[in-house]
Order: sequence, then structure tokens, then C-alpha cells
Amino acid sequence: MMGEFSVFRIDQQPGIRNHVVILSLNSFCNRAVELIATAVRGTLPLVHPFGRNEIGIYRERLERTLEGVVLNPNVGAVLLVGYEPESTKALLDKVTQKTAKPVDSVLVLESGTMSAVHAGVDKAMWMVLGASEARRNPASDFEGFIFGVKCGGSDATSGVASNGAIGEAVDRILERGGTAIFSETTEILGAEHIVARRAVNEDVARKIYSAVEANEKMAMDAGIDLLGVNPVPDNVRGGITTIEEKSLGAIMKTGTHPIQDVLSYGQRPDRPGLYFMDSPSAASEVVTGMSACGAQMILFSTGSCNPVGNPISPVLKVTSNPRTVARMRQHLDVDISDVLTRGQSLRDAGDRIVEAIEAVSDGRLTTAEITGHLEFAPIPVGL
Repeated sequence: MMGEFSVFRIDQQPGIRNHVVILSLNSFCNRAVELIATAVRGTLPLVHPFGRNEIGIYRERLERTLEGVVLNPNVGAVLLVGYEPESTKALLDKVTQKTAKPVDSVLVLESGTMSAVHAGVDKAMWMVLGASEARRNPASDFEGFIFGVKCGGSDATSGVASNGAIGEAVDRILERGGTAIFSETTEILGAEHIVARRAVNEDVARKIYSAVEANEKMAMDAGIDLLGVNPVPDNVRGGITTIEEKSLGAIMKTGTHPIQDVLSYGQRPDRPGLYFMDSPSAASEVVTGMSACGAQMILFSTGSCNPVGNPISPVLKVTSNPRTVARMRQHLDVDISDVLTRGQSLRDAGDRIVEAIEAVSDGRLTTAEITGHLEFAPIPVGL
């Protein structure tokens, strides 16, 4: 089954949104970002509490995520709001070598917040004008698309139905030339041998095992018993009893194709196929990392319901739990509870998810976009 939809073409890549982003590079710049976005209709402010004292892996992740936001195909133009000139120019120079979209900057330290706002409003206005002239073009396959694949608020219905249905959709995406990224290293724990068997070669299999071992060591070094903190209480209430059981259900959403490689947090894949992103499990951080990888959309399976969204990449919520449908409809996009209540096949449910993907690609809003769940967390923490 293949439907037609429409996309923007940004840097010759398909974009399903055309955001003009006002991006804070430092927590000191957040107020300027908010004021610019308030003054200029059609802009998307992105603020966060980072950018000043991060070192090591946290600095690497932050810089990679901010760069990924700029380069995401759903972004049509970006105004960088930096604090001091050196780091601002470094990011500006880096991204302008990789993109033809409008990217500019203003500085807070140069002459203060209000002066940065004054200059930023003028620049943002012209960016919005240019973005408003963009037109959608027809598309019929997923070549150039990257999809993040996530589960959260998992319960027994997730592994039995909604994860498997998303897995069916992932197979269709890959067959139509697209790319998919799954993640959450602690949530393949106990099933890493099954995941590793799908690696394209021994080197990728070793990377999968190494990622799991590194996360286990990190937990042990911190005195944390992963078996005691995962599954979390709402998972247990939903019928999940062990971390292995949770992992076996979680990997159902990855479909059946070979795994091409293991990515760092926010690292963009260099060719189509299925990838694993080594990351902690918190929903906001995982979805932000996938967006930084270039994902135009996130497919999110949920059991008891997790409302998390993302400002750049629409998050498509799928559930097979009929109680969640009745209780939390405002946070759901695809109801496949018929799998459990009427015996609908996972393949048919996967087709429904693909139809929803095409509709959102064509411009339909997700519930997370409508309710304003636009969480942005550019540095992942925890396990």
C-alpha cells in the first residue's frame, strides 16, 4: 500500500514542517529568544538550561544536538542567539558549510539582551517571510526520510500489540527507501543477544554489546541496581514484571530488517536502513536526540500513555490499550486497540500507522503539536 503526500524540499531533503527556529545557544540567551519569538509570529523558540559549563561527553552531545536542530529537514531557517562571539561563530560557520537554508545569529554579550532582541526581530521577520513562500511538493515514498522509533509508558499491551504494529510500519518504511532509528540502551538489556543477531556484521554486533555493557558498568559504578529501577512503577502496574520482559517487548517495534550501525546520541546516519542510537531512556531526551539525528517524525508506542512531544519532529502516538484510548484520547494519534478487542492483525494495524504517517507528512498536526507538548532536552542524563 502506497499513498501520496506532500513535503517541503529543504537542502534537497523532504521536510514535513517548515519551522523558523529561534535557537538559544546558552541559558543566558533564553530571555532574548522568548522576546524575539513573542514579537515575530511564525517563529519557534527553543530554550534550555545548558551551554555554559558542560565538559566532555556532555559538551559533545550539546553541540551535536544544536547542530542537528539546525540541519533537521523540518527547519526552514534558524536564528542563533548566542552569548559570546567565539562559540556562536563556531556553530554558525559549521552549519553554514552544510546547509543552504538561511542561518544567522545575534549576540547578547555584545550590547545586552534588549539590543540582541531588536536585531533578532528584524532578522527573524525576513526569515519568516521567506519560509512563508515555500511550497509543498508531491512525494510517494520515504526516500530521504528518517523516523525515530520510541516507546514510553509501556504496559503489557505494548509488547503484545502496539510495538509489533510499529515494527510492521518500520518494515514498510525501510522497504520504501526510508531510515529508522531505535534507541534506549537499558531497554534492550536482557535482549541484546537478539538485537545483536540482526547486526549486518560482527563489528556492529560488538558495538551493540559494548553499549549495553557500558551502561551496566555506569549503573554499577553509581551503585544503581538496574533490576530495581526498571521496569518503573507504571510499567509494573501495566503488567510488565521484569526488565527482560520489557526489553523483549520494546524490540518488537524495530521490525525485522538488519541493523546497519550503532549511532552516538544525535549522530545522523549516513545511509538508509535501520540503526540503534546508544542513549539513556528518558523520553524527552531520546526524542530530542532522534530529532538531532535528522528525524522528520517520531513513531511513539505507548501503553498507559506518555504525552511527550518535540518542537521540531512531530511525535505520532500509537496505542493498543482500549482503556488508554478511553482515558487519554487527547494524547493519542492512532488507536489500534482493535488488535486486542477484535483480532485485527498486526499487519493491518501497521498499515493504519503508515496511513497516519502519510497524513502527518502531508500537514496534519499530531496531538502533541496541538496540545503544546514540545519538550526539548539537548543533553541526555541518567540511564
